[in-house]
Amino acid sequence: MFKPPIFISYRRSDITSEAGRLYSTISKEIGKDMVFIDTSSIEPGTDWPQELVDALEASLIAVLVIGPDWIKSSDEYGLRRIDQEDDWVRKEIEYCLAKGKKILPVLFNGAKMPPSNKLPSSIAPITSKQAVEIRNTYWDHDIKLVLTQLRASIDNIHHTSSEVPWSDYPIPHPEKPEEISDEKLSIALANHLSQWEKVISPLPENQSNVRIELFRKYKFKTFLDAVEFMNKVAPGCEIVLHHPRWENIWKTLRVYLTTWDIGHRISDRDIQLAKYFDKAYAEFPGAVGDSSKD
Repeated sequence: MFKPPIFISYRRSDITSEAGRLYSTISKEIGKDMVFIDTSSIEPGTDWPQELVDALEASLIAVLVIGPDWIKSSDEYGLRRIDQEDDWVRKEIEYCLAKGKKILPVLFNGAKMPPSNKLPSSIAPITSKQAVEIRNTYWDHDIKLVLTQLRASIDNIHHTSSEVPWSDYPIPHPEKPEEISDEKLSIALANHLSQWEKVISPLPENQSNVRIELFRKYKFKTFLDAVEFMNKVAPGCEIVLHHPRWENIWKTLRVYLTTWDIGHRISDRDIQLAKYFDKAYAEFPGAVGDSSKD
């Protein structure tokens, strides 16, 4: 019997409705037979634990739905469920890690990835997984990032990178964004992206056209730190199918962000990727304070 390649793991006491909405969206956009969630995919009267195990075994990727109470959820004695060996969410994560299955954390309602030292050691490695945040006010935008990653994971079973034609630019994102307005860009640069600036330069392959990019320079303690940082943030770029133009000069990393498939203009994807880079830099031990624009 066919089992779906996408497995949704969630905690009922945390965000059942959001998990249900995620399931409905994946079912509509990718296919109902492609995604498993226990509330809709298990027939009445069947062996629930065994169905769960079978679904996990057949899956290619587990979507780990995390809300504000995911790690705090406790039993009637006040003990955290995640610390209990028979907790099903913990068992699902342990199984996926043991089998080397891909895990995609999806954060809802302002939830953050928990620190590794606040988790049982058996599942602490999930903190290294790049998460996707779903914001209620930007659902249509954010859910596309999840759907793109799920489609890519499913396609990988049938295709290899050697089958993708070589190109200067990556395969276009399924949905083209709109260019961000000058007003919104100015607000972003004046506030949470104060270390970034807007730069304009000719396109190397067509000097008569220009590219408009976000630019920031990051400084590091050593050359190896700079390279390690690039390796750290690269997986996140793959998840959202949005990639930087960057250059490493010794202990400095110069990052340029633009959306090439809308004519090399700045979109919300560049804003979000800039925030992702800044957050990673703020937490990176090899960083050298706040990098200046010069």
